[in-house]
Amino acid sequence: MSEYRGPKNIEGYTMDVGTEQRDAAQRGTMEGKGKKKGLAGIGAALAALVAVVLKVPWLLTLLKFGWFGFSAFLSVALYSLIFGWYFAIGLVVQLFIHEMGHALVMKLKGIPIAAVTFIPFLGAAVTMRRMPQNAQDEAEVGIAGPIAGAMAAGVCLLVAELSPHPMNVWASLAYFGFFVNLFNLIPIVPFDGGRVLAVLDRRIWLLGFIGLLAFGVWQWFQGNFSPWFLVFVVMAASQLRLRGFTARTPEEKAYYDVPLATRISLSLLYFGLVIVLLLGMSLAHSMMPIANQ
Repeated sequence: MSEYRGPKNIEGYTMDVGTEQRDAAQRGTMEGKGKKKGLAGIGAALAALVAVVLKVPWLLTLLKFGWFGFSAFLSVALYSLIFGWYFAIGLVVQLFIHEMGHALVMKLKGIPIAAVTFIPFLGAAVTMRRMPQNAQDEAEVGIAGPIAGAMAAGVCLLVAELSPHPMNVWASLAYFGFFVNLFNLIPIVPFDGGRVLAVLDRRIWLLGFIGLLAFGVWQWFQGNFSPWFLVFVVMAASQLRLRGFTARTPEEKAYYDVPLATRISLSLLYFGLVIVLLLGMSLAHSMMPIANQ
C-alpha cells in the first residue's frame, strides 16, 4: 500500500517550477539508462549461467529432479566451502539416506510424500502431505530416519577401518553421521526423538527442551555456537506451545492412545539406538586424523 505525500513547504528554500521539472526529467533519463544497464547485466549473467548448465550434463540431470536436485546441489556447494568436496558430498548422501528411512516407513504406512528438501546448515526434510493416523505411526516414522542414518554412518566407519589412511574422510563422515543422528534423537518435536518418546509421555518434551538449551550453552562456552542453532530452539518452542503436554480434545487423546507393549518396545529401541550412536561416535573419533596427532 502506497502513501501519498503532498508537496512540503520548506522555510527559506524556493525552487523554480520549470527548473524542478527539467531536473526531474534529467534524473528520469539517467535512472532509465541505469536500469537498462542493470537489466543488461542481469541478462548477461543469466545467459552465462544457462551456458554453463548446458555444457555440464550432470547439472541438467539435477534440474530434472526439480527442487530436490537444486537443494542438494546448493547444499553440497555450500558445505564444500567449509569441508571440501569429498566430505560435502558424503554429508549430503548421509542426510539423504536418513530421510529415505523416514520416506520408506511413510510409504509402507500409506502416508503420501511430497518432496525431500535439503536445507543448508540445517539438514534435510521429507514432507508429508498429511499427518499419520496415530502417535505410533508417527513414532515409527520418526525412529526410521536415525536407524537408516546410523547404518550409513556404520558403513563409513567400516570403510575407514578397512582402508586406514591419514587423509581419508571416512572416519570423519562416520563421526558426523553418528553425531547428527544422535542429535536428532533429542526428545522434543520437531526432532525425531520427540516423535518417538511422545508415545511414552509428552511431558518428556520439557526435559528435551531443557537439554536442547543446555547443549546450546555448552556449545557457547566451547566456542562452537552457531546462530543456526537458534532456529532449532524457536522451532522446538513453537511446537511446545502448539501441542502442549496433555491431550486437550478427545481426538488428541485418541491419537496418543498407544498400547503399552508398543510404548515399551519403541522406548527400548530409542535408548538402544542412543547407545549404538554413542559407541559409534567414540570409535569414529579414535580413528579420525585429528585424534591421532
